[in-house]
Amino acid sequence: MTLTELDPIEVIALEIARADMHYVAGSLRGLPHSAIAAEIALLQYGTMAAYEAQLYFGRTLGWKLDADWDAETAKAARMSGKFFADKQRNLPGVVAHFDQLLQANRGAFFPPGRRGRLFDFLRNDLSVVFLDGRPYTSLVSAHYLTGLGPEQVSDLETVGPAIRELSTGLGNIAGVLLRGSGIEFHEPGPVQAFQWFDGKSSVALPRLFGGELEPALAAALLTAHSISCSALMSASRSLCPWCEAAARKHRFVALFQALTAVANMRADGTTTLHSEEVLAFLDDPESVWVLGQSKLRNGLIHLGLQDIAKNLGTGSTIDDAIRAYTGQDPDAVSDRVVRHLNRFVDVLTRWILSPTPNGKTFMAALHSAL
Repeated sequence: MTLTELDPIEVIALEIARADMHYVAGSLRGLPHSAIAAEIALLQYGTMAAYEAQLYFGRTLGWKLDADWDAETAKAARMSGKFFADKQRNLPGVVAHFDQLLQANRGAFFPPGRRGRLFDFLRNDLSVVFLDGRPYTSLVSAHYLTGLGPEQVSDLETVGPAIRELSTGLGNIAGVLLRGSGIEFHEPGPVQAFQWFDGKSSVALPRLFGGELEPALAAALLTAHSISCSALMSASRSLCPWCEAAARKHRFVALFQALTAVANMRADGTTTLHSEEVLAFLDDPESVWVLGQSKLRNGLIHLGLQDIAKNLGTGSTIDDAIRAYTGQDPDAVSDRVVRHLNRFVDVLTRWILSPTPNGKTFMAALHSAL
């Protein structure tokens, strides 16, 4: 089927999917294993895009996009980006799941039948990646974002292969969608100066967010911060017009999802947010505007653009879709998102690293992995 045989909304859907696949697959190709591990939130974004493309084109055009991955793991990874907006598993459900992941992870590093418990001080069950002084991702975030369940996390030998299978599935769908597209892969951008730290989750996690949040909720919100930081780094991956188009979507989706997570925390009422800076940020007009763009979020993620079909005219590009959803110039929308995402990451970083009432800090609970 050629592009001339597709409806405009299908042309745009294909353009969005191809841009995403080129952006993510191209960014991860050839990276050192340590850098790929640090970019786990980018892998989650790519899995989400690939999973949705698989569903959409199979339903609308009958295309069979064979990922050859474990469908349940891929679905869990795709859904992980919704955080506390998941209708099947809201805030208490997500926090309970993080608690299970934390217990399974700790059990893998501190097995009940272990010998030499006197040397437990040498064992660590938490890895944290920093970039430019910010927490970028963590081991527990990697478990959640790649859709792993507690039973997989508790067995260290299954974690690596499970993530590798997810990456292979993403590559398979990228290969099908990009074949014959004329979109050529290019060299990825420079490898970022990631710093790796280790520590004990039982010591480090209670110190996050000034000690305000229970460890499981802190780990969940730290993961929301991870997807925001990964999206913020998209500028270094924007090496061609296709990359830039996908990076714009990545930034908006990450900001919408992470901001929704914090807003839902406040709305739930079971946890009192004491950070005045965070509360003020939620009420900022730009935050209100972002959270009001749910139709844009749904269209870009699910690729079903039927609700704007009448407003597209002869338009057939991602920019046309953004203009139809927002009524604004796509470049102006992108600039607004970039500015607010930068502010959001800064605000969340300060809250994450703030000391507890007795002066203990998250950083002091970690040590260099080198």
